[in-house]
Amino acid sequence: MTNARPPRCGGPATKGALRLCAFALSLPMALSLSAAEHAGSPRNDHLALQKAYADAVRARIVEHWLRPASVLPGQRCSARVLQLPTGTVISVETQSDCQFDAVGRSSLEDAVRRAQPLPIEGFQSVYVRHLQLTFVAE
Repeated sequence: MTNARPPRCGGPATKGALRLCAFALSLPMALSLSAAEHAGSPRNDHLALQKAYADAVRARIVEHWLRPASVLPGQRCSARVLQLPTGTVISVETQSDCQFDAVGRSSLEDAVRRAQPLPIEGFQSVYVRHLQLTFVAE
């Protein structure tokens, strides 16, 4: 009998032994909901759409990341992304808290650029121009 663990940060690794996962994607959303809001209200639907948007952006970037050997498991890196309503990336820059070396930082920035246009179809109501992403290498 095998002990199957669910994959962390979405599906299996496809680029080398490690994969890059979005640890967090900051969107303007409430951190907690009242019991009434959990019962299928429009606000709860909006939060679910925001989560789906964050997951779609994460997945698009992760599938375009080519991990350099210098990025070690557990290292985190935050990046700010400025995008147009079409999903076109205007700028991406890693933040000072990024634990990746220069090659790793560049690989993350390149992944964001290759991933464009970022997902927007169906997410227009939750689109945000400035994304704050935090990734962790696994």
